[in-house]
Amino acid sequence: MRIPFSATASAVALILALPGAALAQWPERPITLIVPAGAGGGTDATGRLLAAELEERLGQPVNVVNQGQGGGVIGFTTMTEAEPDGYTLGIAYNFAHYKPMGQGDFDVANMTPIAQYNFDPAGFHVRQDSEWDTITQALDDIKADPAAYDIACGGGCGGSWPIALATLLQEWDVDLSEVRMISGQGAAAALQEMVAGGFDVVPCSVPEAGSLIESGLVKGLAVFGSERLEAFPDIPTLEEETGLELELGAWRGLVGPAGLPDDVVDQLGAAMEDIYDDEEFQEAMTSRGFGLRWRDTAEFEDFLLNEEEQVRALIGTLEL
Repeated sequence: MRIPFSATASAVALILALPGAALAQWPERPITLIVPAGAGGGTDATGRLLAAELEERLGQPVNVVNQGQGGGVIGFTTMTEAEPDGYTLGIAYNFAHYKPMGQGDFDVANMTPIAQYNFDPAGFHVRQDSEWDTITQALDDIKADPAAYDIACGGGCGGSWPIALATLLQEWDVDLSEVRMISGQGAAAALQEMVAGGFDVVPCSVPEAGSLIESGLVKGLAVFGSERLEAFPDIPTLEEETGLELELGAWRGLVGPAGLPDDVVDQLGAAMEDIYDDEEFQEAMTSRGFGLRWRDTAEFEDFLLNEEEQVRALIGTLEL
């Protein structure tokens, strides 16, 4: 028997009007959160905190997958090449150096920025017996003879800490092409080598140098943030010492692959804002030594585009 079209249309309309009959709403299954770093580090720790909070608000499991191979390139590649359906997200951090240094092939254009939740300012560290007592003294001497001083990159010279220092040196009119920046095995190793006389400067977060500062082997001359750190109140800010209003260091934020649907972005953005405003989340972050910084979707995208442009210009100047 042939059913009239009008009857069929009416039946479909009736079905769609029934409770639970609407199209499935995201998310309807578990979400994968790519952390482009190994287990146990700062990106992993903040990613796991975030995953637990997102689970609570989205009503689905959020499974953290660590992909730190290639210095994080594998993780960034996975999250930028994923299907833009909202089921693969990632924690992004300072990444703009990968492409110009031939390590990866991804840009801001390959991501959907959702929100920034973290910023950890860089610090400028020297040996306790260094002739420099202020960062302005150090900057003036480096400017006068850039090749005379050994500056540790910690890890690779395109990372967050050396790029923060390179940005400052450029602002101080230092000839970056003459600066001696040396790669190594991470901030901890660089700090130990500096104490032994191997480096003149190590840029890294203040907490990373904390034990050596407290033991009187290292002194921090400045923190590259807008205010002094509660745990290290004697270390002045960059602005206090130099008058430069710069905030430089490491950051982390939530992203998805390019083309993420607007409704998914809106839902994630709202969840992230709710998480960021939660006092328990803020306490969990600060008690572990992580700084807080909020940028919503639009602000985060603008920040990433600016970061990409500035960092890649510096990479070219440094000839890395």
